[in-house]
Amino acid sequence: MNPATRTALFLSAACFAGVLRADHFSGATITYECLGGNQYQVSLDLYLDCSGAPITPHTLTFSNDCGVSFSLANLAPVSITEVSPLCPSQLANSTCNGGTQPSFKKYRFQSTLFLSPCNKWTISWYTCCRNTTQNVQFAPGMYAEATLNNAGGLCDNSPVFNDVGIPYVCVNQPVSYNLGAVDPDGNQMSFSLISARYASPVPTPVSYQGGFTAAQPIPGITINPITGQINFFPTVTGYYVVVVEARSFTSGGTLIGAVMRDLMFAVIACDGAPPTTSGLSNGTNGVSFSAAQFIACEGSSFCLTMNFSDANPAQSITVSSNAASMLPGSTLSLSGTNPVTATLCWTATSASYPLGVTFQATDNACPIANSSSFAITAMDCAYLPVELLAFEVEAAAEGVLVNWRTGSEAGTRAFVVERGREEDVFITVEEVPADGGTAEAHEYRFIDQEPLEGLSFYRLRVIGDDGIDELGPVAPTWRPSGVAP
Repeated sequence: MNPATRTALFLSAACFAGVLRADHFSGATITYECLGGNQYQVSLDLYLDCSGAPITPHTLTFSNDCGVSFSLANLAPVSITEVSPLCPSQLANSTCNGGTQPSFKKYRFQSTLFLSPCNKWTISWYTCCRNTTQNVQFAPGMYAEATLNNAGGLCDNSPVFNDVGIPYVCVNQPVSYNLGAVDPDGNQMSFSLISARYASPVPTPVSYQGGFTAAQPIPGITINPITGQINFFPTVTGYYVVVVEARSFTSGGTLIGAVMRDLMFAVIACDGAPPTTSGLSNGTNGVSFSAAQFIACEGSSFCLTMNFSDANPAQSITVSSNAASMLPGSTLSLSGTNPVTATLCWTATSASYPLGVTFQATDNACPIANSSSFAITAMDCAYLPVELLAFEVEAAAEGVLVNWRTGSEAGTRAFVVERGREEDVFITVEEVPADGGTAEAHEYRFIDQEPLEGLSFYRLRVIGDDGIDELGPVAPTWRPSGVAP
């Protein structure tokens, strides 16, 4: 990488509080852990550019819908971790260590406290200022929040993000990135892009530069509402703010809480390309799968493989995954250096389906490694009167596309596509005749031309020849407001 390119990425941060500062805040997240008895350990993670000012004490604010409000001030970090995007041999040359290579630190602030039962708590933080970026006007402050429901004895842990640092990605190359979110309680999660905010002190959406919006903080960006998979194709170098909200639900569809991850992508001119994969490529013991999805029957044992490769044969690849957290008892084995074959084996157990399993592949380019992350979706086969190979929902210009594929059908009369604002309240959108009694693969496709704005859920209901219906899988999707089919 050209040193001048790296230097150009460090932009001054100014804040409009009457003075100029150089805090260079580059990301923030609030998460919480329930310790029992309405005691919670709350964590605030802040990412700070090492070329900016030193960290200072910070404040967390708590309020609920039951009339309680208070703040915890002057919190000091309990841990400090360098999260540089550098290869090991260049860490000594990072700005965190007095050098010139780009570098960041992650500061964790933490407190344990009692939160009285209420159907909604909001935990928030704000500061001035964030890094200057390509997509946000000026350099406003930064705001982060998390919400939780602890009414009726509910003791729940927030989703946590396993990504660290500031993602460095390549200009004029496709980007695949995943935050690796995990819900410690196994609750179902959904993901969406939301507006970055600042506080004055009221939380306020930032103003985006022309051509950028909250739903499109980078032109063409998409996020998978089930797995949180982010994809885009950057064409201009610089810093870009992207904010992801992860929401968790009970099995009955009740919203438990939400956390937001304010992060910053650094788009740079790379020396090479990041590793890629074509997705799942092989399965054992008859497991049903497609490139980005597999369907698991409880108690069945199987293995799946993914191949990762780097266009530069001289590069070696390392692969990591959150599979151990998402699929209890699973094993992941790796073979080769470029390409790398990842073999995931699991005996399926009951879980809150659908869920996302994330893989991250990183090469050994230096001084900055190239990295990509990918997600696959696990679905439950419990609904099967048919062999369902895939059920996918995707927002598009013409509406919402609902696709499903069967491997065989026995005594099936029709498929009913249902839609709902919540996961447990659905209405019928369309009934699609089934192929009936085929033993061959069959693909179905339906376009919902009157979709809901924002987050919604789609469910497949299978109708047998005897009139008995079986509930199928549920998949969320996100459609930005103001988009006409």
